[in-house]
Amino acid sequence: MIKKIRELLFKLFKEESFIGKLIDKFFTKEIVSYVFFGVLTTIVNLAVFYLTKQLFVLIGWNGVFNTIVPEDSKIVELFSGGSEYLDANLIAWIAGVIFAFVTNKLFVFESKSWKPSVAGKEFTGFVGARVFSLVVEMLGMFVMVTLLTWNELVAKLIVGVIVIILNYIFSKLLIFKKK
Repeated sequence: MIKKIRELLFKLFKEESFIGKLIDKFFTKEIVSYVFFGVLTTIVNLAVFYLTKQLFVLIGWNGVFNTIVPEDSKIVELFSGGSEYLDANLIAWIAGVIFAFVTNKLFVFESKSWKPSVAGKEFTGFVGARVFSLVVEMLGMFVMVTLLTWNELVAKLIVGVIVIILNYIFSKLLIFKKK
């Protein structure tokens, strides 16, 4: 299907044109499938985030950070509205990483081996790279939501785009590299 779409696009734009070269470089099966599964991963992440946040509000959970920091601490003033969104974000991240690993392994980078030595190494690298992007995501969420008082879902979407780009680079260059 991607091949047919590329052919159609090349009828509209000559391959040697600037746009044709962009299409040739970025409209590949790997990138299109990465974007597709990245969108699905984002949907999983957002759905789990939203549902978990709603559950936390329903049960009156105020967040791990508010629980571990002493009440008389000046830092607590930053989180006067609660830090449950950070807890919900962590749970959403875990669900997203598991979903993304399986879809990236099978459909994007087509790494078919489930031998423990291969899959274990890939999963370890995948999670390691995702931990880095989690730090970027958590810091971005903290800055946008707590410091700038932006809407949580808007912040989550903005940070999500940055994270998708970082994760593709890590996956392509470090984790599922072709031999």
